[in-house]
Amino acid sequence: MSSPQGSATPTPDEPGTSAPPSTAAPSAGSAPATTPAAGKPLNPALLKALGVALSCEQAAVWCYGLIAAYLPDDLDLISGIEAGHLARRDATAALITAGRGKATPPAAAYDVPALSTPASARALAATLENGCAAAWRTVLGSTDDTGLRTTALAGLSDSAVWLTQIKLAGKISPSTVPFPGQS
Repeated sequence: MSSPQGSATPTPDEPGTSAPPSTAAPSAGSAPATTPAAGKPLNPALLKALGVALSCEQAAVWCYGLIAAYLPDDLDLISGIEAGHLARRDATAALITAGRGKATPPAAAYDVPALSTPASARALAATLENGCAAAWRTVLGSTDDTGLRTTALAGLSDSAVWLTQIKLAGKISPSTVPFPGQS
């Protein structure tokens, strides 16, 4: 399952590329609640960071379809997380476009490690959430705009919560990380 267009976890250097444990609902600020003022263009560094976040969200949407097949007991959780990433993906693409950037389309497929067990599916989910958290952390540091920072913080927070939910469902310890989005 590979494509020249993308990998499952774009890194912050690649261009273009809190809910209770029982639910995967994204935080209130999940979808970007702000758009650039009157179509004002966003600066190139911010557009690049948003492009990476978009690529991470696109990969997450695609990969959670695979992950669901290996975690049938957690289907509600996985479906909720996938829906959260789908909403964030669409809102991020709209934000990039409103900021006079070009939102890249998702890859047709992504390079992912072979999945054969629930543990391998959880490992992929953890990789995705860590990648999304890192991308949103970069967006957070790329702007002083309060609305955009709120959007980025929601993305970072949701990925951290979703990672914790996946770990708790799999009885993986520790279930949290001290600084989400930071290696």
